[in-house]
Amino acid sequence: MDNAVYIVFSATPTGMGSLIRRATRNRYNHVSLSLSRDIRKMYAFARLYRTIPLYGGFVAESILRYRSFAGTVRVKICRVEAPERELTDLRSLLERLWSERDEYIYNTPAALASLVHLRPDIRKAYTCVTFVQKLLAQYGLAGVRESDSPTVRALEERLAPYVIYEGSVPACTGEWGEDTYPAKTTARYAFYTTARHFGRLALRALGGIA
Repeated sequence: MDNAVYIVFSATPTGMGSLIRRATRNRYNHVSLSLSRDIRKMYAFARLYRTIPLYGGFVAESILRYRSFAGTVRVKICRVEAPERELTDLRSLLERLWSERDEYIYNTPAALASLVHLRPDIRKAYTCVTFVQKLLAQYGLAGVRESDSPTVRALEERLAPYVIYEGSVPACTGEWGEDTYPAKTTARYAFYTTARHFGRLALRALGGIA
């Protein structure tokens, strides 16, 4: 058994990803966590559908996200060793999060605030970075702390000693599996889901339930 977790930094092939990279002047704009070296399946907080950029939550990303629609994506993969007990607990946590995924949403305000290194806390809401930081800190891996700067660049610097690969997404076959990213959506559905997403964020920020 490979007793390690894999942290995957990526330059996502979307207009939003390109905008974030220009704003941050960083090569990568997204980070995910995988339990397998082939990174065919990764966990992250990200958009649920390719066609709805502002509606996001907890997703099980297929590697095909990075090999479809806009060519091959550049990634940086870090391998962080983890004791078997922590890995078992982490797998159980990810399974629980997946079963409750409808309760978890993307923390859009925190994504914007991260540009000035702030971290607005909203219940059951994360960005890709705060999610990975929380898991690594919770299991005492790579010296990561949940209080670290909530930026992709800061996490990259922390994990620099663990890099095992940097370049184009490794060639492999894969399936979309549980990843809804390529699903077709209507303009009406996009409007509804985006409005609902921001409504839930507002209610949670104000201490309501959504």
